[in-house]
Amino acid sequence: MIFKRSKKEQDDTSTTRESDTQRKKRTRLVKIQIPVDELTLGMQIAELDRPWTEVPVLFQGFPLQNQEDLDTLAVYCNHVYVELDEEYWETIKHDYPSAEYKQARSEAEEAHHSLHQELPRAQRIFTASKKSIKDLLDAVKNNKAINIDESKQLVSDCVTSILANPNAMFWLSRIKDSDEYTSEHCLRVSIMAIAFGQILGFSHQELENIGMCGLLHDVGKMKIPPEILNKPGPLTDDEFKVMKEHTVLGYIFLKQHGGFDEMVSDVAHAHHERVDGKGYPQRLESERIGLYPKIIGIIDAYDAITSDRSFRDGLAPLEALGILFKERGTHFDTELVEKFIQMVGIYPPGSLVEMTNGETGIVLAANPDQKLKPKIEIILDSKGNFRRPIVIDLTKEQYDQDNNLYAIKKPLRDSSREINLEDFIRGNG
Repeated sequence: MIFKRSKKEQDDTSTTRESDTQRKKRTRLVKIQIPVDELTLGMQIAELDRPWTEVPVLFQGFPLQNQEDLDTLAVYCNHVYVELDEEYWETIKHDYPSAEYKQARSEAEEAHHSLHQELPRAQRIFTASKKSIKDLLDAVKNNKAINIDESKQLVSDCVTSILANPNAMFWLSRIKDSDEYTSEHCLRVSIMAIAFGQILGFSHQELENIGMCGLLHDVGKMKIPPEILNKPGPLTDDEFKVMKEHTVLGYIFLKQHGGFDEMVSDVAHAHHERVDGKGYPQRLESERIGLYPKIIGIIDAYDAITSDRSFRDGLAPLEALGILFKERGTHFDTELVEKFIQMVGIYPPGSLVEMTNGETGIVLAANPDQKLKPKIEIILDSKGNFRRPIVIDLTKEQYDQDNNLYAIKKPLRDSSREINLEDFIRGNG
């Protein structure tokens, strides 16, 4: 289609162009990118998102005067640039999101859609896994053989879900019960180990191996007296000596019952070794600690720090990552810690954040290039009441109903808001 204008329309256009020139002398104009579907008649088109020669228009720069012009731009362009009075633009800009904004919003919605597509399967796997790991640990406690095939299937199912969308399992791993700490801790470590292995480029078989290592790293705790294992407070020096024996006891159990790769028993034995040689039980230095024990050691510490216990509340993920970062090169391998922080992100999926306007959001996914600006689903209003959820991408300017720019004020501990994450996730699955 070509714009066909009568002589009168062309004369009117010339007059308009002349008045535009005069207007530019009196006001300061700014060039603004506007999605085509946000254009309104009367706007001055200054530039297209493609060469002028690719669009059937008569002028390089023209006022948008009729629906025919608008329909043509809609066919050929995604967005255009318009000239507006700067002061006027400041008053209306929140009503005209840029093309980048709309793309970001679309990507945020897609992240939300992808996550919620995977959640039902992930939740089935997660629920079944929690029961399986409890049965497994009960078997260890009673000195019975572990169901190896069931354990391997459990890990394989977790690998399948994580490869489809790791954020779904991350969300589910935020559901924590302090009364079931050991079993849930083992499952969470397994999930994060698989996700971390994917980041490190592990093969499918290696992902299943590291997942199994995470699942069974703490089996020795089932051999620790329950009054020490479940003590609602800090351990005494003597009690801590007994607790440290879980590494040796786990190693012995896995060796005696067999059926697992040697690396699984090695991780149970060495996941509390530290690269400066001050860990336990053998005080190994870095070069004598395998890759898998180093990985599980980092994840084991992270989950312990962020989990609520009967005697203390867990820290926010950002606080936990700060501790790991501070202890890199002494307790933990520097390169692995830095890569783990990159994977988890400053605001991990499933974690809660408070916005500067007082609302509360739950993190959907990190933005790889801008770790401080994740994709978020706003779920509570400034008074702490559930609101109609809205998905936003903080890499782009987005505003609330009061024209406040959305931004994160601070990360939150899971226990800081009256939110039943299990109910919330079930409702979104």
